Parts: sequence; structure tokens; C-alpha cells
Amino acid sequence: MTDLDQLRRALAKLYTGADENWPAFERILHPVQFEAGAFLSQAGKTTNAIYYITAGTVRVVALYQEKETCLDFAFPGMFSTSYASFITQTPAGVSLQAILPVNALAFYYDDLQTLYRAHPATEKIGRLLAEQQYLRKYHRELSLLQYTAAERYRQLLQEHPEIVRVIPVKYVASYLGIEPESLSRIRRNIKK
Repeated sequence: MTDLDQLRRALAKLYTGADENWPAFERILHPVQFEAGAFLSQAGKTTNAIYYITAGTVRVVALYQEKETCLDFAFPGMFSTSYASFITQTPAGVSLQAILPVNALAFYYDDLQTLYRAHPATEKIGRLLAEQQYLRKYHRELSLLQYTAAERYRQLLQEHPEIVRVIPVKYVASYLGIEPESLSRIRRNIKK
């Protein structure tokens, strides 16, 4: 299945009417690649694209008092952006960084606004994407409040077993809200 087919299916899952406007949407897509360590977008700069990840892994990271905190990951089949920056067109508070080499399909702010004006039904897809992002954040916040780090780690392993094993421990620990040494203990206990 091609990257375009993957995205088309993802959009069709969100909204059954997505196929009607696919030709117009397809025209604004741009295949992009990022090497491991490269930034898809950086804090302090306005985010101009939403990325549909087709290969690789992205981390969303915030820097505070010279300490990085991993807020989220994006795996193949997911959308990634600094959403607040994208919709407000103001400087981002977070960076998106490729952990592994990333292939993605990008759609840019101005192109998306033009598409919305030309094909008003596509705005529904944009709203549904925004709702999806909100729900991801909501579930993430709840998991931080309701589950232990070990439980969150097990959930991450269930959802992305092949990928979590290649992400550096320091990023996974930061995402879980713990120190790398604590994650090492959790991993040892799980293996027992």
C-alpha cells in the first residue's frame, strides 16, 4: 500500500465523505523525509505543516529550564504537528524531532486554508482531525493521573511493541514522567 493510500484510508476512517474530496486534498500533499535527529518543526518558530507519518517515529518535546520533556510520540499512521502553533500561526512552544528516519506526507497551512475555501466539506475533516488530537491529549493526561509509570509503559508496549524497543530509554522515561533509572527497573520487573 502506498503512502497516499495509507493516508486516504486514515481520512476515510475519520469521515466517510473524505473520498469525495480526495483529488483536491491529494494535490496539496507533499512527500517529505527527515533524518534521525532532524526537526520537523522547532519551538519558537511558527509551525506551517501537519505531517502524516508513514515511516519512522517523531517525538514532541518541550524545553524548560534546559531540561527536555517528551510530551508525545507519533508513529506510522498518525498525524503530528505543533497543533496550537499551526492553528494560530504563532510561534510553537514545542519541537517535533525525528527519533528514527521519518517519511511523511505534509500539508501546509496556506494550502489547507485554500482547500477549505474551495471545498467547504473538507473543513469537516479538519475538525475531526482536531477532535482526534484533543482526544489523544485527553487520554494522555488521564493516563498520567490514573496509572502508574509501569502501567503506562505496559500500555505503550501493547500499542507500539516494535517501535518502543528502538526509542532511547531517556525519551521513553521522559514521556512516562520518570527518570531513566526508574524505567530500567520497570523493564527488569516486566521481564521477570
